[in-house]
Amino acid sequence: MKEKLLLGAAALFAGVAVGWPAGWYYGSSSGRNAILKEWIYNDAREVQAQVAVLRRLREKKAGEAIELIETRLDDQIVQFDPQEPFAMLTARETGELRKAIGEAREYRAAFPRQSKRKFVDDMVRSVFSRDLYK
Repeated sequence: MKEKLLLGAAALFAGVAVGWPAGWYYGSSSGRNAILKEWIYNDAREVQAQVAVLRRLREKKAGEAIELIETRLDDQIVQFDPQEPFAMLTARETGELRKAIGEAREYRAAFPRQSKRKFVDDMVRSVFSRDLYK
């Protein structure tokens, strides 16, 4: 009986000793890969947006270029208003968010616009009307 108990304890210890590092490695590797893939995807989309704006500017279509940037700004502002507050943010991130929202609010006060997407306009006004990141 004592031998079975020692054998079981040794097997448990061996399982923990092998499983924990393997789980840690797999979990952190998967997390890094997910972050990298998201970063690459977002940067690829950003390059596409910049090329579209640059193309309009080079074609002397400044109005279209401005509208592309304004639309992109709306989409970025809306992302700053999650359903639930971001729990993991530090003062560094919230400070930048406050600054970005404040600068966008000032810009839109100087250059108001109405887009073709009323629901987005309403969401942007909502972000501007509240102090989300105190």
